Amino acid sequence: MEENILKGYPEFIKQFEMVGSNVLFLRKDGYLENITTGYADLEKKIKTTKDSIYRIASISKVIVAIGLLKLYEKGLVDLDEDISIYLGFKVRNPKFPDCLITLRQVLSQTSSIIDDGAFVDGVYKGYDGSNCTDDYIKLEEILTIGSKHYYKGYSEYKPGTNFIYSNLGCGIIACVCEKITGKYFPEYIKEVLLEPLEIYSGFRLEDLKYPKNLVGHYLYNSDGTFKLYRNYDLFKKVQCLKYPLGENYRGVAGGLYITAYDLSKIMQMLMNKGIYKDKRILEEKTVNEMETIQWQGTATDPTYKQKGLQLIIMDQFTKEPLFGHFGNAYGLRSFMLYNQNGGIIFLCNGANFITDEEHMTIVQEKIIRYLVEVTKI
Repeated sequence: MEENILKGYPEFIKQFEMVGSNVLFLRKDGYLENITTGYADLEKKIKTTKDSIYRIASISKVIVAIGLLKLYEKGLVDLDEDISIYLGFKVRNPKFPDCLITLRQVLSQTSSIIDDGAFVDGVYKGYDGSNCTDDYIKLEEILTIGSKHYYKGYSEYKPGTNFIYSNLGCGIIACVCEKITGKYFPEYIKEVLLEPLEIYSGFRLEDLKYPKNLVGHYLYNSDGTFKLYRNYDLFKKVQCLKYPLGENYRGVAGGLYITAYDLSKIMQMLMNKGIYKDKRILEEKTVNEMETIQWQGTATDPTYKQKGLQLIIMDQFTKEPLFGHFGNAYGLRSFMLYNQNGGIIFLCNGANFITDEEHMTIVQEKIIRYLVEVTKI
């Protein structure tokens, strides 16, 4: 039995300035190693443990996609249908009024829907603007040209032709799920994914069975110190309110709270083509579709060269491509990457990441290369 594959990790990361981290290696047959370093709470000197809960940022997008794909398997949505049908109002890029925008495009982030916001007449409009307030702003107002909160909204590219990272797109997926199920997305995803995998956390703080295990999330200061940016109390102050069903597009793009071990259950399910411990969560053909290249090209972020259905497809580190996602928010950096040889998860609640790149940083790349080398995935 192979063991101690990650034994050198604590020494390896001493070269980086980190608050705390949780790294996990998993084989599809269930063999697992989980190593923790540093602190969950820097001020109180509480060490990171395997039970530490992180807000994993944009890895959450994979979980939101699974929610929609469960509806797809039931025939309740068509990935190539006009999203207007599901949202209840017309969605069109005004530069291409005759082109449909589909769920497949939203899942592959090629829909031409963008996040950009700006101050217009003293009001910060657009999706980015809606995240700056708890005001009830309807999704239709953000996506419909001429509406009160519309700003830009769409890229210069024809829908389906170019990748542009979009948090709003993920929010739209959650809204479609709410419209169809008649349930708030955090409740729906618990029912169809989290609870079947015995994961007792979720997209809202009240979903946490062990809230005291939520780590502090820290920003790195130029003087080499760290500043607490979010913990349970501070997350609670900025947690989005519940709006009418189909209008909760904020928060889900990065808002899943979870441990590395529980996240590995979702990763193992994907590695096993939809099955976790003899329990089928997704159909094999659905996972295959998620892992099929939906777009490839040159994006502004080199992390994104190939995209599946909300999965990044990376071929620069391993012989067999890696599937998964990265996360970046509130000082946290994360990734979940897997292929049929194994999977790796990295969660860090604060570090000097050297670069201002939005997604894969120099530090993350070095950690991926290290983990690929020692795990042989």
